[in-house]
Amino acid sequence: MNTLAVKAFSVQFSIIMLAIIPHSDIVANGSPDEVLALLNWKDSLQHENNNSVLSSWTSVLPNNQNHSSNQTMATISPCKWYGVSCNSNGSINRLNLSSSSLTGTLNSFSFSSFPHLTHIDIKVNKLYGNIPAALGNLSKLVYLDFTVNYFYGIIPPGIGLLQNLETLYLNENRLNSSIPHSICRMQFLYELDLGINHLYGAVPFCLGNLTNLRFLYLNDNKLGGSIPFELGKLSNLYELGLGTNNLIGPIPNTLGNLRNLGVLDLINNNIHGSIPSELGSLSSLQELRLSNNTLTGSIPKSFGHLRSLYYLYLFSNNLSGPIPEEFGNMLEIYRLEVGNNKLNGSIPRSFGNLLHLKRLFLNNNMFSGPLPQELGISYLFQVEISGNKFSGPLPDGICNGGILEILLVQDNKLTGKMPKSLYNCSSLKRVRVDGNQLYGNISEIFGVYPDLSLVDLRDNLFYGELSDNWSKCKNLDTMQLGGNGIRGSLPPSLGNSRQLGMINLSFNQLVGKIPKEFKMINSLGSLYLSGNKLSGAIPPELGSLTKLTRMDLSLNRFEGPIPHTLGNCVNLYYLNLAHNELDHEIPVQLGQLSHLSSLDLSGNSLTSNIPSEIASMSSLEKLNLSHN
Repeated sequence: MNTLAVKAFSVQFSIIMLAIIPHSDIVANGSPDEVLALLNWKDSLQHENNNSVLSSWTSVLPNNQNHSSNQTMATISPCKWYGVSCNSNGSINRLNLSSSSLTGTLNSFSFSSFPHLTHIDIKVNKLYGNIPAALGNLSKLVYLDFTVNYFYGIIPPGIGLLQNLETLYLNENRLNSSIPHSICRMQFLYELDLGINHLYGAVPFCLGNLTNLRFLYLNDNKLGGSIPFELGKLSNLYELGLGTNNLIGPIPNTLGNLRNLGVLDLINNNIHGSIPSELGSLSSLQELRLSNNTLTGSIPKSFGHLRSLYYLYLFSNNLSGPIPEEFGNMLEIYRLEVGNNKLNGSIPRSFGNLLHLKRLFLNNNMFSGPLPQELGISYLFQVEISGNKFSGPLPDGICNGGILEILLVQDNKLTGKMPKSLYNCSSLKRVRVDGNQLYGNISEIFGVYPDLSLVDLRDNLFYGELSDNWSKCKNLDTMQLGGNGIRGSLPPSLGNSRQLGMINLSFNQLVGKIPKEFKMINSLGSLYLSGNKLSGAIPPELGSLTKLTRMDLSLNRFEGPIPHTLGNCVNLYYLNLAHNELDHEIPVQLGQLSHLSSLDLSGNSLTSNIPSEIASMSSLEKLNLSHN
């Protein structure tokens, strides 16, 4: 066969082979291997949503595309496919298929077919299975994002071959292995996020060699052992997230070398020992999270040097001693949480310097002494100082800024009159001052609060009468005013508060009748009116409150029969009408209260026999009918 004939045969054979090999159309951009690899992977995916998302991935040209006269078959350019980009030479260099509702595995993805790939982004899909070891063949890869998928198994050690990689995101998957030390070969790594997986074992000390790292997240795993002191060599690090693991041992003082660090998160571990004073050298620090550990000792005075600190979380440790006066130098602090420790002493007056402080948590410690009046200067959003031994009055200007939303100061030894600034503090959402000795006329110190959901004034010295303002608090769910000296009658306007879930006015000096309008509070689950001087008949209309689970009207002067309509309150599990002046028989309808576990009708003048229906109350555990 002569040379010309051989060439002709070769051309014919090539055309025949191209026609019979699937997905192997002639391509203008992108090699046939790349096209074939993508189409084969597409075919391996589950097709519920993938067909529509990847509809452009096809070997067939659109019907309306004109063919040139010399074109013998469809010419395919994968560079125009959804999520595909090519370099200047026509080779695929980027895949961005994030949030594409893809379902399947990477088992059929031919990594070796993409020698020029620099970026892979397949985050927020439904991809699962193992991460293939062949991923290590992508030697030019600089960006890899598998975030928010369902990958499981090990992080392949071969991933360390990606020595040009700058960004590695494997977070929010189900990976369950140790962290391979081969990751430490990635000397150009800038961002590493392995958080929110099931990784275990120790934090590799060799991560300290990745000196280009700016972001390191290993949070929300099952990592154990101590924090490597070598991490103190990561001089460019801005965020370090090791929170929510099983880490033990002390905080390495070498972390004080990280002068560029903006965020340090070590929450929810078993870290013990004292807080290194060296952390006060982190002049760029904006967030420090050390909560929920077993740290002991005092809070370092050096924290006063953290002039850029915005968030400080030290709650739920075993810290002791006072808050350093130097805290007043943290001029940018916005949120300060040191609750649930063993801290003592008083709040430093230097807190008056913290003009940006908006959320203050000192709850459940052993603090004492008066609250500095300077606290009113900083225009606080939230104050939680409950469970201490603070004394004296609340700061007069605690709501001078008109933005206070949450005030929780219960279980202290506070005295004095409630601040006048609270009357017009319309921003309030939650207020608890129970368990103190605060006083004031309740109709003069509390106004109208459109966003208030909870108010608890129990066990104080408040007096006066209930005003109609309470019915104008349209989001009020819980109203706890028991154990005070409130006089007068129950305002009928409370019946307009249909959203109320709890009313507790027990142990006051209320008189008069229960307004019939209470029947309109159809969300009411708990009604406590015991220990007052209420009188008259129990309104039958209360039987319409079908969501009631607890009702206590004991220790009053109610008279007449027990309304049989109470049998309609089928969700009741606690009913106490003891020590009133009720008479007549026990209504048989009470037998309908199948959930009732406690019934106390003692200390009345009830007559006749005990209804047999009482015996059918299967949930009843406590029954007191004595002294009738």
